Amino acid sequence: MSDLSNKDAEQDSKLAVLESKIESFRERIYALEAETSGVSVIDSTLENAIRRIEMVHSRIDKTEEKLKTLDNELRGRIRKNEMWIAGAGAIIAAATTIIGIVVSVESQEIRHGIDDTTQQEIVLQLQGNS
Repeated sequence: MSDLSNKDAEQDSKLAVLESKIESFRERIYALEAETSGVSVIDSTLENAIRRIEMVHSRIDKTEEKLKTLDNELRGRIRKNEMWIAGAGAIIAAATTIIGIVVSVESQEIRHGIDDTTQQEIVLQLQGNS
């Protein structure tokens, strides 16, 4: 029986060692749970930050698209204004040319009359002698 009691004592000591190890593992698990309880909060905060960043990126993309649309619209308006300005410039140039020609013709008629005053005087004298 002494062998049996020795085995029981040996098993009891091994059980006690195992129980103490299990208890130390429990304490470690509780400590790790306490340490990692903040990790879930950090994870949710990180997920929220990632969602916000994604929302900001989508807003930036939408804003870029709006800017491209507005840029194209503005360029179209500028082209129309350039065409109107070029047309107005052509009309002004044509009007200036026509006015210049008319004024030039009138001034030549006036000068012609001034240059031919001697001929007019002769015609008038001849008419007076008759």
